[in-house]
Amino acid sequence: MRKTISSGFKKALNFNDDDTTLIRTEKDIDMRKVLIVCGIITVFTFLFYWWATGEILLALVGAGFLAVAAFFFSAVSGYIAGVVGSSNSPVSGMTIATLMFTAALVWVVGDLLLGMTTESLMTATLIIAAVVAVNAAIAGDVMQDLKTGHMVGATPWRQQIAEIVGVMVGAIAIGPVLMLLHDAFRISKTACYRDPLVDPDTGLVPTTPEGIAEVCETALLAPQAELIGAIISGIFGGDFNLPMVLIGAIIACIIIWKKMPVMSVAIGIYLPIYLSVPIIVGGLLHFFVSRITHYRVDGTLVGDASQEAERTAKGVTDKGVLIGAGFIAGESLMGVLIAFFIVTFKHPRDWFDQISQLGQTLSLIFYACFVAVFAFLATRSIPRTEGHNFATDCLQVVIDAGRRFINSVRPP
Repeated sequence: MRKTISSGFKKALNFNDDDTTLIRTEKDIDMRKVLIVCGIITVFTFLFYWWATGEILLALVGAGFLAVAAFFFSAVSGYIAGVVGSSNSPVSGMTIATLMFTAALVWVVGDLLLGMTTESLMTATLIIAAVVAVNAAIAGDVMQDLKTGHMVGATPWRQQIAEIVGVMVGAIAIGPVLMLLHDAFRISKTACYRDPLVDPDTGLVPTTPEGIAEVCETALLAPQAELIGAIISGIFGGDFNLPMVLIGAIIACIIIWKKMPVMSVAIGIYLPIYLSVPIIVGGLLHFFVSRITHYRVDGTLVGDASQEAERTAKGVTDKGVLIGAGFIAGESLMGVLIAFFIVTFKHPRDWFDQISQLGQTLSLIFYACFVAVFAFLATRSIPRTEGHNFATDCLQVVIDAGRRFINSVRPP
């Protein structure tokens, strides 16, 4: 990407187009002002790094490395988001790559030159990795917004001001929200095992391994954070689970070699079954909606779908993705609201004693209702064709899927 970064940087600084009058949809915030602000942020990062580690040399080297790494990874993340969307931006991979470089830098400067303690080395590494990860994530999000704005004719500099306000508001709000969620549920089971929750039945903090494991079942999952913590503690603490990492690398190589979807397999490995089931249900709904649309546009399921059928199916499934995104956002907001009640008043399950006695039955009923609402809304955009109804079309899709499966496993 060096040519892309170089040409974009020169264009941003107007090295080549000083006398060119830009149209409204091409005007950005003055890059010189942006660089000044970035320099000020780097100075504040150095001061914070110095305060957190107590070593001026490590703070100086770390802040410089952080600025360089953040610049290049932000460029990569923004570029990828512009091409394939922010949801496919490999922030986790870039964070782990940064983590490896940072660990080597901190080990040389902090351990060999300054003789810092292991805990201080781990803290110094985590700070740089966290800041670079946030940079890459925000870069992808901003690029996605700018791309969307370009498609609808927005003014870039106005969008960029709104992005700055959004980042500042998010930075202020995320701290209290994370503290609230941690106090209510504990973020990650590792943190819960170190500081267990109060047992709702006894009102006491459990002391036995069985009791701690029971109250930590509701801890929020944070697989990326757990992975980063495992890498840092493994590098500096010597307890890195190398066999499991090598097994994961081998599995990933096989999946990529066989050209299978890596993310789908990874989600199935690190998510519990109660979170994987909704993904499976959503995948089945996506399959049926797409195939029914193909059937109604082409009139047959035999052979590949036509371009018109593919285009129509994409429009239908895009609306389903939008509905699903709304469900996810709503669930997240409700989780924060429930955490607020847990911390400030009492757990909502204590409000309705009779309902709580139903156990998982009520959860399954609510889940079925949500699936029904989602399916109803997602299927409203399927083309209406005379002689077709949803039930018989589903049956035809099932028969076709069975036929395709039999043909795929039948010996040649």
